[in-house]
Amino acid sequence: MANLKDLFMQIDDNPAGDYDDSSIEVYADSVKQALELAARELDVDLSQLDYEVVEKGTKGFLGFGRLPYRVIITPLRMDTSEHHDLEELDAKFSGGHIPGISVDERKDSDGTYKVRVTKSGIWLTVKAPKGKGAKVAVESVENKCYEMRISTFDRDAVGKAVKKSDGERVKIGEWLPNPNYDGSMRVEVTEDEMKAFIYFNTPRFNGRHMDYDDVIDALRNAGVVTGIKEDDIKDYLEEMDYRRPLLASEGQYPRNGRDSYVDYKVRIDKSKTQFEEDDSGKVDFRNLELLENVVVGQLLAVKVPAEEGIPGRTITNRVIPAKTGKDTAIKFGKGTILSEDGTELTAEINGQVVYKVGRISVEPVFIVPGDVSLETGNIVFLGSVIVQGSVQDNFEVKAAGNVEVKGTVQKAFIEAEGDIVVHQGISGKDEARVESTGGSIFAKFVQNSNLVAEKNVVVPEGILHSRIDAGEKIYSVGRRAKIAGGIIRAGDEVNARFLGAEGATKTVIRVGVNPKILQQVDELSRAKTELETELTTLRLDLKTLTTQKRNAGGKLAEDKEKLLADLTAREEKQGARFEEVAGELEELTSYIGMLEHKGKVCAEKVAYPGVEVYIKDKDFKIKDNYTHVKFSLDGEDIHISDYEPPEFVEGSQRISTLVRRRT
Repeated sequence: MANLKDLFMQIDDNPAGDYDDSSIEVYADSVKQALELAARELDVDLSQLDYEVVEKGTKGFLGFGRLPYRVIITPLRMDTSEHHDLEELDAKFSGGHIPGISVDERKDSDGTYKVRVTKSGIWLTVKAPKGKGAKVAVESVENKCYEMRISTFDRDAVGKAVKKSDGERVKIGEWLPNPNYDGSMRVEVTEDEMKAFIYFNTPRFNGRHMDYDDVIDALRNAGVVTGIKEDDIKDYLEEMDYRRPLLASEGQYPRNGRDSYVDYKVRIDKSKTQFEEDDSGKVDFRNLELLENVVVGQLLAVKVPAEEGIPGRTITNRVIPAKTGKDTAIKFGKGTILSEDGTELTAEINGQVVYKVGRISVEPVFIVPGDVSLETGNIVFLGSVIVQGSVQDNFEVKAAGNVEVKGTVQKAFIEAEGDIVVHQGISGKDEARVESTGGSIFAKFVQNSNLVAEKNVVVPEGILHSRIDAGEKIYSVGRRAKIAGGIIRAGDEVNARFLGAEGATKTVIRVGVNPKILQQVDELSRAKTELETELTTLRLDLKTLTTQKRNAGGKLAEDKEKLLADLTAREEKQGARFEEVAGELEELTSYIGMLEHKGKVCAEKVAYPGVEVYIKDKDFKIKDNYTHVKFSLDGEDIHISDYEPPEFVEGSQRISTLVRRRT
């Protein structure tokens, strides 16, 4: 019976036209392309294919007259009664493995071997089995050599290598050059000269594989001098899997230096402010520490210098410059001292830290030991104000910094450029007005009051029958929190545990447009209406006087002539004013229409009937209970979806809060 050796030695004697059923006919632009197509189609290695060129192709002229190669390709087959298919032999004896499981990871695995042909000779590497795995057989190695058309090799060396199975390379023969079978490679350098890839053509039969020195020489010839991945190249060549290209060299990308920045030693970002509730749902305002006090000499900020950039380098040794980080300066205001080198800022006075428009300052703090009442009178202060008691009816507190009230705010007026914190809530009897022109308002509860904040309004225990305007967000998300009654307007978001009340209390909620713009629209609309009314009256009076003058032969009494002249001038002036107001109103309306589709209204528990939701110029009147809901604008309609928890924006110019419920 024929053995593997006989079959391999007789391959070249097989008549070219003696094809079997496994032969395929391939048309391609070259023999190489035909073999590659056949290998993919038959799912075999190129070394397992034999071929015959039936018709030789031609390139033609300018694409005309081109003819493809016609190639008959036949997979090499062994006698199935004696041996497995060549692919199964490779899988069993030369490193085949279960997909997804490394040989080294299996407890029991067969021994493996590898035959590699290089310029320095034919090398055999044999590894011992693991556990109960089978050892490599000498016959398997010899058959592999016959398969590779290696007719002369040292059988004794093969036997010794198999016996040792120590994973060391053993030379079993000399390489005989054969350009038709030898492997080849090409180097491709990316346009930015940062990477070099090598594409290998697999050797056939006893053709040689590329050596490490071959790869290095090819890289040098391609102009690659730095970033060569020596270990990766060696591992790739040892693996002998050429289906993927080899990343043989990679340059060093430049790293720009980090910009200088200011490291603040005091809390200027209130995004970490937390409202904590106890088991009964009450919020403890005593430990909020929204306002921070400092003493003379306390370190406020340190400037961290910019870093130098680290230049990069291409694989062709071209230097890529890096940018040095940008410098910055500590912006400081009154009540602070900047060191001579500009790297440290300290407090010059005792007071409260105020951070506005990127500038840090220390404001002196005015402390009212009790209530703001007849004993103190109204408070007007250029720094920050702390009221240890309450602000009683009909009194005012105005501050250039922050205002903190430990008690309640009654029917009073409070204005501050910074933040306003009211520990025990605001009960305004429909007349209280609390306004922060540059910050946010925090209060335990709000009832029958008017609040205006440049940024946010945060009220953990509910807003009742009040008018609230916030440039950004309005939150009332405590355990007992609800927004019921009144008019609530925010530029970005209104988020509450309950919206409205069971009695269908009318509650108007408007988002998507800054309330300041809406206020301007209201004022312009009122002005336009008043001007229209006045112009109508003026024109009727003018018409009456003009008729009287015409009937009197073109002459009126002196007092009526003067009245006619005055009314004419007034009509001309107010007419021009009307056109101006109408134009401004039209521009604002157009601007509102062009605003991006933002704004949302959220109810964590229930949104009751009686709530009217307005997002930009769209409205939705709630007629049924909605639970765990969010209203937002989708195209030209208000979209209803699942509730979305408050999302607090990071940043020194933002105030964000977090309500944590204890269980």
